[in-house]
Amino acid sequence: MSRSSEAHSNTDLGQHSDAFSSLIAASLQTTGGIVGLLLIVQFLTGVLLAFYYVPSVDHAHTTVSFIEKVLSGGSWLRSLHHYGSQLLPVFLFLHIIRLFWQEAYNYATTHWIAAVIMLGLVMAAGATGYSLPWDARAFFSTRVAEGLLAGIPLVGRNTRLWMLGGSEISTLTLSRLFALHVVVTPFLILTVIAWRFRGPKASLRVCWPNLSRQAVAAGLVFLGLAIWSMKVPAPLGPTVLDMTTAYLPRPGAQFLWLYQSLKYIPGSLGSLVGTVLPGIVLLILVLIPWLDVPWLRKLSTRPQRLIAGVILACSALLVLTMTTLSYLSDRKDPRTAQQLARQAAQENAFRKEPFKPILLNLTDDQSSRQITGPVNTAQEGPPPAYTKLCATCHGERGEGARQGTLRFPPLLGISAKPRRTVDDIVNLLNNPKDYGLEPPMKSFATKLTEQEKREIAAWIVTLK
Repeated sequence: MSRSSEAHSNTDLGQHSDAFSSLIAASLQTTGGIVGLLLIVQFLTGVLLAFYYVPSVDHAHTTVSFIEKVLSGGSWLRSLHHYGSQLLPVFLFLHIIRLFWQEAYNYATTHWIAAVIMLGLVMAAGATGYSLPWDARAFFSTRVAEGLLAGIPLVGRNTRLWMLGGSEISTLTLSRLFALHVVVTPFLILTVIAWRFRGPKASLRVCWPNLSRQAVAAGLVFLGLAIWSMKVPAPLGPTVLDMTTAYLPRPGAQFLWLYQSLKYIPGSLGSLVGTVLPGIVLLILVLIPWLDVPWLRKLSTRPQRLIAGVILACSALLVLTMTTLSYLSDRKDPRTAQQLARQAAQENAFRKEPFKPILLNLTDDQSSRQITGPVNTAQEGPPPAYTKLCATCHGERGEGARQGTLRFPPLLGISAKPRRTVDDIVNLLNNPKDYGLEPPMKSFATKLTEQEKREIAAWIVTLK
């Protein structure tokens, strides 16, 4: 090849490279508008869904089913909210990459900090909202969150108890997650947005460099989201009471990286990776504007760019790798793939069934009577095995008891809690740890016959 042709070839490569870089830069310029649109979608759809939702373990799944099957446009509305929550952190991350590329942390500090904090709040909103449908996926995700919080050093135990509203998952758990999802995180997000737009005017130009381009990009993203939401309904698995041990829960796409990562991390280290490490990463990114200090310049002439670049690159690599591995591992295992396909078919069949409301079978006398406390509707006395081994802790009629400083929980109304059917209680008596129960609750696997366990369980579920 002659020198002239070689030079011409290098020129073409350089032009193609410049064009590609310009295309990427132009695409990244639109992330602010897309993030703004997705936030509006999340707020509006969230408010509309909240009109019909009841944060109770007895009614949450039923109200979501009502939205899906009865409410006009309800399925599409819920899908917009569900898939919008997955797109939002993606475009927020791309927005942060754009700010990093422009080194906005040097001259648009407010915008940089607001974008990083917003990413953390959006992920928190997704985590708290994932439990609200109270299907099998929601229950298992709550269990995972419970375990992650419990493993946090020093504050883990109290944090877990606060989130659950007690020692076990209950309606208090769901109501707290609902309050965090629809009140606390939206308020914090709106506060960050208000603080952001009170920043310098020069910083505002970083956010909205080209309004027409932003509007077109946001409109295209919404169109794609709307069409996808029409074609692919948001997932809704079986109720907690109907799920079986064969059920395979899978989190939303934005949390698959964490789900897959926890497979390789032993014990309490999972809590550090799932909660503490992301918090440290976000904190360092928030502090980037102040990291241009002399001792860091010994490592690089531009320490801020080096630190932020390494963190963003490692985060993107971790999320992409773990998410891909999660999808591939599900497809490679024939039994897993078959079970997931079976679950998808069951969900489709459930959607085609007519809506079944919860009926309160109260007589006229019952509906007019004011109930001032828990009522025990068990007509028969407890089985002898219960009186012998269980009554000391839980009371003669399941009302609970106290031994010294220990207060043992009552069993009244336990059948309304998740995973407390007769079969569940039998299994719980064999292995309490499988149901999240710790000492002083102990196993009765060898102390009771199968018949005695079933008699106890059948009597307990009648307690109201």
